Amino acid sequence: MEKNKTGKYFKYAIGEIVLVVIGILIALSINNWNEERKLETQEIKILKELLVNLRADSTDHASNFEWYDHASKSSAIVVQSLESRTPWNDTMAEHYGWIFMKGLANLNTSAYDNLKSQGFNLINSDSIRNALTHLYSSEYDRYLKYEKEFSIDNSNMLVIPVLLKRLRMDEWWHATPLDYETLLDDVEFREVVRFKGITMAFMRGHCASSLEGVIKLMRMIERELDKRESN
Repeated sequence: MEKNKTGKYFKYAIGEIVLVVIGILIALSINNWNEERKLETQEIKILKELLVNLRADSTDHASNFEWYDHASKSSAIVVQSLESRTPWNDTMAEHYGWIFMKGLANLNTSAYDNLKSQGFNLINSDSIRNALTHLYSSEYDRYLKYEKEFSIDNSNMLVIPVLLKRLRMDEWWHATPLDYETLLDDVEFREVVRFKGITMAFMRGHCASSLEGVIKLMRMIERELDKRESN
């Protein structure tokens, strides 16, 4: 009888232990599920923030591309007219005005900076993580470096001083030579304008490359968000 009681006791104790273990496992499973849901919510939030930033950047890039394109083409037109000694025509005033212009990037990195502080592992997609780091840490850095060197510094130190001595800005995007006949033989002016056109074409190419990266990443994030919403 004592042995029979002891056997029942052990069976009861083992049953209790099993129930406790099962309870712990269920609690851990629920906790893990809650943590996963929390991380997924954070991920979706940061992806949406990135998308907002990228859409703003795409608009900024498109605008800058137009500015670089106009400045490059107008500079080439001015050089060609001087080399061919074309008589002055008032329609050229707009092209002379565009020589003063340049693009200026206004990049939105708040969501990316926020992601860096939280950790890139928050993003599950390897392809999105790789595209993010390439765009923000490589493409944007290179673009801003070239913009400072070729668009800002060269313009302020080399181009603008030469232009201001020879041209009068009548209004925005509109300038006329102080003495057009003298300008026809002004080698320094012509070569500075040629340099301006070449550097603006260079920046136009990098702006287009950066815009391509922005659009590609936008599409990746949009597809990821659509996939999450359909699940």
